[in-house]
Amino acid sequence: MRIAVLSDIHSNYSALEAVLADIGTLGVDKIISLGDNIGYGPEPEAVIRTLADKDIPSVMGNHEQALLDNDVLNGFNPKAKKALKINKALLSMESMRRISGFTTFILSSNGRFVHGVPPDVISQYVSKQSLTRLGHILDANPEQVVFVGHTHDLAIYESGPNGVVRKKFWQTRVSLAKNFKYIINSGSVGQPRDSHNEATYVIWDSGKGVVESRAVPYDTLRTIRLIKAAGIPDMYAELLKPGNLWCQPNP
Repeated sequence: MRIAVLSDIHSNYSALEAVLADIGTLGVDKIISLGDNIGYGPEPEAVIRTLADKDIPSVMGNHEQALLDNDVLNGFNPKAKKALKINKALLSMESMRRISGFTTFILSSNGRFVHGVPPDVISQYVSKQSLTRLGHILDANPEQVVFVGHTHDLAIYESGPNGVVRKKFWQTRVSLAKNFKYIINSGSVGQPRDSHNEATYVIWDSGKGVVESRAVPYDTLRTIRLIKAAGIPDMYAELLKPGNLWCQPNP
């Protein structure tokens, strides 16, 4: 099965539209979202409706969680909190109900899909875990491959006989060894934080044991204009310009 793995769309409908057009040329059987479909960007309703219309399941991200739980929202920095409150005002009740039904993980084709850290943690960062700890997590994980988001940065963590190794994963294809385990960070559709401003996502061929990272250009200027028009903090527009890199983790 060929699965497209999206993450951190962040209300960027232009980016999502471009990614879905790219996916349409690749013979994909299924699409899964790793959460944070909302927040930061200007078009949350269009994003959530598109996921619903195309029957794309999603796990719960920390931005969805904060939308539903004020205690989580209060842990956000002021700019992220403001952006999410604007997003909430733009969402229909139908979309809010859909978001409330998101689960903390999805299983498919001997793969696990979660927003933060396996097995089902929403708000922790894989990049903040020691490689030793990630090895223990993968040893305890029954699935060979775990897909995560949250950090907005493409990467592969490979666990083999010599421990866990982190590898870059920019626009490349990687064959997965059958006797190894993996955590694969699928980047971000709507707000990459790796100095590139293309929409990034991953294709996983579970039958062949191959993953491929994709980077898709789109009309970033449209999204920038809409962010500013919505009153969302300008920093989230600036991050969509090429060469910009925000070194602080979200939210």
